[in-house]
Amino acid sequence: MTRLLNPAISIYLITCSALSLGQDVAEFSANYQASANGIAADAQRTLQRLNGGMYRLTNSLEASLAGQVIARLEQASEFQLDDQRVIPFSYSYLLTGISSKASAINYNWDAGVALSSADDESWPLDLTEGVMDQLSHQFAFRQKILRGEFENLEFQLIDEDEIELHNYRVIGEEQLSTPLGLLKSTRLERVREDADDERRTVIWLANDWEFLLVKIEQVNRSGLRIELELENATVDGSEVTALP
Repeated sequence: MTRLLNPAISIYLITCSALSLGQDVAEFSANYQASANGIAADAQRTLQRLNGGMYRLTNSLEASLAGQVIARLEQASEFQLDDQRVIPFSYSYLLTGISSKASAINYNWDAGVALSSADDESWPLDLTEGVMDQLSHQFAFRQKILRGEFENLEFQLIDEDEIELHNYRVIGEEQLSTPLGLLKSTRLERVREDADDERRTVIWLANDWEFLLVKIEQVNRSGLRIELELENATVDGSEVTALP
């Protein structure tokens, strides 16, 4: 479902690999320059290690026009790593400004039910293994890429009152020019079922930095063009640098 600025900022800012329960995953913090049809925005992405094999992935965005803040976005997902499985426990989304939206997902794996809510509505959804939200599926997506699994990149995502399938394919490698300089990257795109669908999403991940997100280009149903580029980042305490 279409949300203001959310597709570029929240669908593909992908985190570090998932290892077995109890093993450490590299924490990171990344800053991005974003634009939506000329409207500037700053975005941040962080991964924090919590207790008990839990991780918290957060995404934030602030969009400005003529020096005035017009939109703020905050997202968070908490999940556990069990071998190569990502098991989400909670997700939240809050957009404020000229447009507003609030949604959340609470997972009850013992009961096999997720409660999805958006503003004043809520929906119980049956849970099966592999069902995730927008942020936790990004973690699982990157897990596969880091393991060298470039085929069958299909994920089940809760989107308000339904569960959608998202498919991706790897296009190849290229050296990408960024505000940091040249970075060796892997290029991917989302696969749409309808060949006439004009929506388009292209993703670049940094090969030498655990496939950290470098850039996104997206066109949504309304024709809105959104771009996102890495400005600076640290991965496991090391500053991301360009090719010499």
